[in-house]
Amino acid sequence: MRRVKTWLVSAALGLCALAAAPQPALAKPKIEWSKIDVPTGDSSARITKFLKQALEQAARKANFGKKAKSVTLSARVIELKTETRGDVVQMSCTMMGRVVGAAGAKSRISFGGSPSTRDELEKQVLTTVANGLVARLAQIARAQESK
Repeated sequence: MRRVKTWLVSAALGLCALAAAPQPALAKPKIEWSKIDVPTGDSSARITKFLKQALEQAARKANFGKKAKSVTLSARVIELKTETRGDVVQMSCTMMGRVVGAAGAKSRISFGGSPSTRDELEKQVLTTVANGLVARLAQIARAQESK
């Protein structure tokens, strides 16, 4: 009788373990950036490098849907402006992006901060505008997928 109880308990635990197994991970589409344009200037190479990293990081976090195997995107910085007024630095950025073969999106943000933290402010502005743009492009890609 004791063996039957032990066997039943083992079978019940085994079934619970199988039922509680995590769902298999769904494959994410491959995200490709066809072009990333930044206005020419003194620090355009540095900005392009950081913006590419920010866009790729945002794309890893975004949900582009399940059906597409790859999504091709493009991004262009229309305006990156820095103004210093007294003891405040005001930085604004406008960026446009497009899902190739679908609609585009535009993201704009403006932050202010201390002149001593200008580089950190620039990174914060670029990261925030990249996150907003990629989130909207992911939404466009999901809508295109359902059509």
